[in-house]
Amino acid sequence: MSETPIIKIKSEPEIIRIIAKRKGDVSIETINLRIIMANLWWEGSPELETFFNVMELKIKKALNEVYPHDKMSIDYNYSADDALEDASKILVEITDIKADGVDIDIGGRFITLDGTDSRGFFKKMTSFRRKFTKEICKEI
Repeated sequence: MSETPIIKIKSEPEIIRIIAKRKGDVSIETINLRIIMANLWWEGSPELETFFNVMELKIKKALNEVYPHDKMSIDYNYSADDALEDASKILVEITDIKADGVDIDIGGRFITLDGTDSRGFFKKMTSFRRKFTKEICKEI
């Protein structure tokens, strides 16, 4: 059994599972996208920023249960298939996680957020000009 903590992320259309493992300990955290998005819509909150905050906190919570730590740093990229207000697909890639300076192994580092594509033909054809990519580095 490995001393190094492992974070594995499984992304499904409606649920994201974050699994933390170390030695014989396992922690599973779940993010239900329908409930979060419905609540954000109701409250009028910024969807992406709030989703990322929930994702970061769930990763920290799962990791803390198997590997207690004070500070966690996480680096990730996200890209959209169009400008954010028109995007129908957002891909998140977790590139690095450290807990108190210790590197965490990452398995299943991609999260895909899919929505309905209501763009017209012309917007779809020209979306390559508006594609959006951003890199985030945070310490929690």
